[in-house]
Amino acid sequence: MGDIASRGLSVVLTDPITLVALAAAGSVLVALSAIFLLIRFGLRPAAFPEVSGRTVFLLRQDRVIDASQAGSDILDGLGPDGWTAQRIVGWLSELFPELPTHLSQKNTPRSGALIGQDGISRLKLAADGDCLRLTLTNDGNERVQMDRILHNAIQTELETLRSMTDTLPIPVWKCDASGRILWVNRAYMDLADAADLSSQWPPAPLFDLNGAVPGQVRRLQLNGRWFDCTVSGIKDGPVVSAVPVDDLVAAKNALETFKQTMSRTFAQLMVGLAIFDHERRLAVFNPALLDLTKLPIDVLIAKPSLESFLDALRARQMMPEPRDYGTWRDKIIDVETAAQNGTYSELWHLPGGRTYRITGRPQTDGAFALLFEDITAEIDLTRRFRAEIETTNAVIDALPDAIAVFDATGTMTVSNQAYDHLWGTATQDRIDTVSLSEAQRTWCARAEIPNIEDLIAQTVEASARPAADVRMDDGRRLTVSVQKLVGCATMIRFVQHSAAISTIMPARAHAQIESRLKA
Repeated sequence: MGDIASRGLSVVLTDPITLVALAAAGSVLVALSAIFLLIRFGLRPAAFPEVSGRTVFLLRQDRVIDASQAGSDILDGLGPDGWTAQRIVGWLSELFPELPTHLSQKNTPRSGALIGQDGISRLKLAADGDCLRLTLTNDGNERVQMDRILHNAIQTELETLRSMTDTLPIPVWKCDASGRILWVNRAYMDLADAADLSSQWPPAPLFDLNGAVPGQVRRLQLNGRWFDCTVSGIKDGPVVSAVPVDDLVAAKNALETFKQTMSRTFAQLMVGLAIFDHERRLAVFNPALLDLTKLPIDVLIAKPSLESFLDALRARQMMPEPRDYGTWRDKIIDVETAAQNGTYSELWHLPGGRTYRITGRPQTDGAFALLFEDITAEIDLTRRFRAEIETTNAVIDALPDAIAVFDATGTMTVSNQAYDHLWGTATQDRIDTVSLSEAQRTWCARAEIPNIEDLIAQTVEASARPAADVRMDDGRRLTVSVQKLVGCATMIRFVQHSAAISTIMPARAHAQIESRLKA
């Protein structure tokens, strides 16, 4: 496009017909200059005035006291402060940047002429008594011809930029150095309409960006909505974009609420929790960890590494002492590796009789958690139960009567040494279970015994203890009794009678001989 622009020609004609044409073109260019300023400074197209050949403003001190028709239309379009000298000077300074500097210098004559940035517009300054007259014209001695291809390319680019900015879903606007809005896109106007701030031009700023620097992002709220405002610096003023982040803020608030809920939950846990991040540094812990490990709070807040954390435990005798330092260092690696695989679980028997269960659990992003659980009471209870069970078994084994206990499903759960000695079994050493039917077959093989299930059926009442006499093959006489226990269990007791046992002939043979003699 630069090559095309270089072909623009400036032609000065001297014949009368051309001079007349130039005069007409000059009027048009003045109008175009005013329109350019209106567009440049944000006036809506509907507010374009019918501009004559000259646009004049008469300033006295800080007010515009008079203006031509075209000037009055421009001032009215600038809003309530449009008739102030500061407002119109700021408006003109976009096309004539040196105007504020020219007026601020005391030693500079108040009369003169300034050339606009477009190279065509002219601003004449003239003293008029105690007033300053500003006349906006264009250079009537020049006529600019523009290549049609260049003109079409500029128009196409302008339309493309307009359509792009108007279709952006986020508000975008441009300000001058003082923060006054010069241009906005459609999304900004929609936002201003929702805030009832679009009735004037330029609209009032929707966001407070005082002190913002280029590249900075500020999260601001407007009418209950949140925006991330980003300032991009360019030479003639910042451009700001506001990205709606309502969902992000809601998610962040939900995350904070979740963290607070989890923190309260962790604080109530009796299990010590230590979560290490992917860099193997302590990221999260709960109050129970302080109570269980006796570590100072400042040590945990400092986010120690895994090795430093275990060093502190070892120094306070809160972990088993290894045989040597090298073994202990290997144990640290084992803790980390096993915890990542979710397989680490160990009992730490500490000095003083306390016992901790340490469990490793893998987490996302390479992190892992160590759980510290004080199971001293559980271990003591288990040991006490085990001692009671061993004592109970010793008492049962010391009884002279043979005892067998069956649960509700008919599986033998308890037997004593007298039972195994009487029936020649090894139920206490068997790994598999013994059913009631299997035990009854063992009994019938060595004695004449009634149907035990019939006796069990008679134990409807808890106090009922049906019994029957039994004689074994070796001549010994027994009394079998059935008794109901708690949990639908049944105890079967075999009581031996004191009698001589024949070692020559079985009792069953004696009975057969006696029956034949009687016959």
